[in-house]
Amino acid sequence: MKESINTAFLIKVMMFFLATIIALIIGTLNYTKTYRIKNHLVEIIEKHKGYTTAAKNEINTTLREIGYKTNPLNSSRCPSVTGGYLVSVNPDFRYCIYRHNDVKGYFYTVVVYMYFEVPVIADFFEFPVSGQTIVIYDL
Repeated sequence: MKESINTAFLIKVMMFFLATIIALIIGTLNYTKTYRIKNHLVEIIEKHKGYTTAAKNEINTTLREIGYKTNPLNSSRCPSVTGGYLVSVNPDFRYCIYRHNDVKGYFYTVVVYMYFEVPVIADFFEFPVSGQTIVIYDL
C-alpha cells in the first residue's frame, strides 16, 4: 500500500513538471513571435521616416501576413506613456504607437501584445512587448 501511494505522488509530481515545461515552451514561442512582430513594426516606421499612411497600410498588411492574433479581447485602449503622445490605436490588431519629441527630431515607441490563452483558468493573459525606433531627424 505504501508503494502505491508513493508511486501516485511521484506521477503527480512528474505531471506537474511536464505541464510547467510545456507552458514555458509555449510562452517562449509566443514571446518570440511577438518580439519579431514588434521588430517588423519598428523597421516599417523607420523605413517610412515616421508613422505615415503608407506605414500604417504596410503595418496592417504585415500583421495579416504574419498571422498576428486579431484583438481577441476587443480592447482598443492604450496606456499613457510619459513624454509621448498616442499616434495610433488599431481596432483590428492590438498595437499602440506613441510619438516622442526629441531635441533633434522625434522617435516612436511601439507596443504590441502577446496573448496567452488558458481556457481552464482564464480566457486570455495579455503581456505587452515594447520597443523604440531610432531618432528621426527633422531637417
